[in-house]
Amino acid sequence: MTYYWVVAGVVLATAGLAVGNYVVATLGLLLPIGVLVAWLWARYALDRLEYARTLSIDRLYAGERVELVVSLTNNKLLPVAWVVVEDRLDSSSASSGDSYIPPEHRMLALDPDRPYAPGRWEIHEAVSLSWYERVSWSYSVLCPRRGVHRIGPTMLRSGDPFGFYERERRLSATLELLVYPRLIPIEELGLSNRFPFEGARTGAAILDDLLNIVGARPYSETDTVRQVHWRASARGVQLQSKVLRPTTELSVVLFLDLASNEFAWQGAEAELTERAISATATIAHRIHAARWSLGLYVNGLHTGTHERVRIGPSRGDDSLARVMEVLARAPVFPTMKFSELLRTERRRLPTGATVVAVTAAPTREVREQVELYRSAGYNMRLLDVRAAGEVAPPVAAGRAS
Repeated sequence: MTYYWVVAGVVLATAGLAVGNYVVATLGLLLPIGVLVAWLWARYALDRLEYARTLSIDRLYAGERVELVVSLTNNKLLPVAWVVVEDRLDSSSASSGDSYIPPEHRMLALDPDRPYAPGRWEIHEAVSLSWYERVSWSYSVLCPRRGVHRIGPTMLRSGDPFGFYERERRLSATLELLVYPRLIPIEELGLSNRFPFEGARTGAAILDDLLNIVGARPYSETDTVRQVHWRASARGVQLQSKVLRPTTELSVVLFLDLASNEFAWQGAEAELTERAISATATIAHRIHAARWSLGLYVNGLHTGTHERVRIGPSRGDDSLARVMEVLARAPVFPTMKFSELLRTERRRLPTGATVVAVTAAPTREVREQVELYRSAGYNMRLLDVRAAGEVAPPVAAGRAS
């Protein structure tokens, strides 16, 4: 199209000079000059144009919101007549809203349930920038499902003020948002408020470390002289006894089954797997709140590796964070049978641990492994998320009423 403008300018300039009309000749010369200026303007329009994203937090739970702020800065003297910013979510996190979002209702939703449409951008903004100007937009991002969601890449389009030329630049940098599984009320799982701690043996198997004093408490008649905390007693008016750290920590080990049916040919039910993952996350939080050691074993692989998920029991916020991140990234398909996972790990668990197996397919082989755990002295619990309740152990022969 610009070719015709140049030709028209040359014709006008030649005709104007031929008849002595300098106004027409000047207009003819301005046309190719204007085309050249437009080309140079478009050529440098995207130079030193900086695009940035900022999340208020990069880790949150499903169903929560996060604030996303995007900014565009023109770091040069040349104004940008117009620029279009197109930013999208990755294919596993397509938006559940419309492609156009009114300024007063700006909201994105990371929802992998809706298939990704190629070329569908979640953020579409058009603006003009003067020299060294910065503009920004803020969004409230709803995260209804767990997973790793990436915002980006970004496409910038700009050109000259006359619309002759247009340039594009693709920014490959992405922003990662980790969404933890949704926590389920314990009642929805058909469990009691003390699950999974009912029946846990916390007495004779736990010994106190006499050299590891962590505090003091009021003296009891059953305390021995060795248990008296003389320094704490001297500081107060009441006799105090030592509070000792146990040499063996109470621990709960979680086993998560990613299979939703007994046989592979029955297909996968993603919602059941998600419910199992959410149930495991909920129980992990209860274990952490009770200050017990927490471990996790999954019949699936770490994302992007060939390594099976095996997290040994440990205490503290780091332990819970590790477990929640694994659950957030967990795939929805298993790599081995759940009964085989239980069999493999049975001899490696700490003595006296409480073991909770979470599954949507409590097969006969799984129940057999559960009984072997109980026979070995573990406080073994089996949670069936399909039936929304704990699978009770069989009644021993001769004890049935």
